[in-house]
Amino acid sequence: MNELAQKLAPESALAADDFSDLRQGAQRALMQYGFPDLKTEAWKYTPIKLLEKRDFQPLPGSASIAPELPFEAYLLHFDNGILSADVAELPDAIRLVPATREDFEGIEYGGREDAFAWLNLARFGQAWRITIEGELDRPLVLVYTSSDDFAAAVHPRLFINLAENARATLVEAQSGGGEGMVNAVTDIRVGQGAALNHVMRRAGGDIVRVARTRVDVMRNAEYHSFVLDTGVRLGRQDLNVFLNGAGSVGEIDGTVALSSKQHVDYHTSIDHCTGHTNSRESFRILAGGTGVGVFNGRIHIHADADDSHSDLNTANLLLGEQARINAKPELEIYSEDVTASHGATIGQLDDDALFYLRSRGLPTEEANRLLKYGFAAAPLENLAAGPVRDWLLAELESEL
Repeated sequence: MNELAQKLAPESALAADDFSDLRQGAQRALMQYGFPDLKTEAWKYTPIKLLEKRDFQPLPGSASIAPELPFEAYLLHFDNGILSADVAELPDAIRLVPATREDFEGIEYGGREDAFAWLNLARFGQAWRITIEGELDRPLVLVYTSSDDFAAAVHPRLFINLAENARATLVEAQSGGGEGMVNAVTDIRVGQGAALNHVMRRAGGDIVRVARTRVDVMRNAEYHSFVLDTGVRLGRQDLNVFLNGAGSVGEIDGTVALSSKQHVDYHTSIDHCTGHTNSRESFRILAGGTGVGVFNGRIHIHADADDSHSDLNTANLLLGEQARINAKPELEIYSEDVTASHGATIGQLDDDALFYLRSRGLPTEEANRLLKYGFAAAPLENLAAGPVRDWLLAELESEL
């Protein structure tokens, strides 16, 4: 067992509960495969040596504060990774209950590339299941915050089920301080005829954030994801969408804005598991200072998934000589009667546009800010007009 495994997964610390056999199996898999290194294809641009340098401690006694949001919402607060379920006020359309063994049935992970998923399965505390029915009259917000003395490794685990024909906006808002690690796994099921807007707002100082989200989209259902990430010391998000029924739709719109000493990696995939399905993805990264951004987007159209249509595009801006962006779109197609396209660009701010704005009297700094905002806001503007969209764009503007 290497040094990192000794820190994060000591065998003596496994909880004894109804999930003990799952935990022990996950622990064995983790010890068998180990953590990824730069020879692991899916992690070759994201070294995790930072984790080896940090000493993880028990949860702090101090509490973190949930930020005030500029719109009405139903709120679930994860304080230093722990859900304060006893203070949650939810309508009848949202049910929050502890997860059971049935929720874990069918879960499968791979080898070393899935080490953090195995780690979560071995170490999660209280897993929760959220069921949403009908049409929510306001967003459900999952707030993840950490206090300044947060130095623990926590492993939140959620199952979210959108019932048939339900309609909801789900917001994940992550922020806070400390030098701990949040290793979250979320499984989402969008039932037949349902529609989910899934907004992810990520920020958070020096913590290490690893998140894995699986979304299963059923017949005639729609899943739309909107990401605004303004960086963290080390971040990794896997977002895997499976279009399982005819008429299902999966869309991902994302913006990442990074500055010095930030490294964020987004690995996304959309699987067309059956025909008559549609997907679209637009993802943009801006990296300044010594910031490092990674985007790997994959479209997989399975055999017999005819009449599937997909478009994947990533555009990226380098804003500093030491900044780096690694962008890789992938198409994997096993059906003939489909349409699929992809594109990737990496460039710098347009000198002609900058000259034009300066010629109209704008100071250089303001001209730069306007150009960056115009570039970064485009994916987020695909969210329907409303208070959540206004909040996201205001958050972006304040960070640029």
